[in-house]
Amino acid sequence: MTFVVALVGKGGVGKSTIAALLVRALHERSSQVVMAVDADPNSNLGEKLGVKVGRTIGELREDLLKKAEEIPAGTSKQDHVKYQMQLAKVEGEHFDLLTMGRPEGPGCYCYINNILRTFLDMAMDDYSYVVIDNEAGMEHLSRRTTKSMNALILVSDATKTGVETAVRLRELARHMELKVNRTVLIINRIRGQPDPLIISIAQKAGFDSIELLHEDPEIERLNIAGQPMIDLDGSSPFYRTIKLIAASLV
Repeated sequence: MTFVVALVGKGGVGKSTIAALLVRALHERSSQVVMAVDADPNSNLGEKLGVKVGRTIGELREDLLKKAEEIPAGTSKQDHVKYQMQLAKVEGEHFDLLTMGRPEGPGCYCYINNILRTFLDMAMDDYSYVVIDNEAGMEHLSRRTTKSMNALILVSDATKTGVETAVRLRELARHMELKVNRTVLIINRIRGQPDPLIISIAQKAGFDSIELLHEDPEIERLNIAGQPMIDLDGSSPFYRTIKLIAASLV
């Protein structure tokens, strides 16, 4: 059975960094290839994982809409989509990555989206673990056909505004009737002792668990150097905490 972890949060809180390191931690814990899905239109999970993204699902969707008549004779649209999705998948050493890419343009995508959702869910079923790096609006999660999500991780920075945003995003997930087994708040980039006010706000919100990630100069160094986060030293306090979070999820 596939264990699905989705991360959401406003831009700039370190969500993609955490997603990449969760992919690594889940692989190290299970020795399984992890499916990573970059569902944020501002795609950068591939960079964090150290792979170059080629074709995106958004580009595939646009091509299907514009060039449906060019599908080779004798090939069903379903088979063509399945083949193109395989081409869009980037294979890393311990993970596979699918990048959703840009949102829909003008046009009718209903039939195409139904096919894409079906095959995306089928692809996810081939993995023991799936990590979805999502946009704050959670559009992709609202359209998925899978039955449930094992963990919804809401990422905030160490500010009152950030935590309040995470609380609102959790309420948005409820409003969208997403099936979530567990909600986890990660407060990222804490310096020194966490502010008691933001901890109080988080505790009152009723998350299933609250995790704290302190600032790590090694993260900043990798960012400045443009190196993938998946290369973070395994002894890093930041990564050690990520491993503990991964262990608590499964």
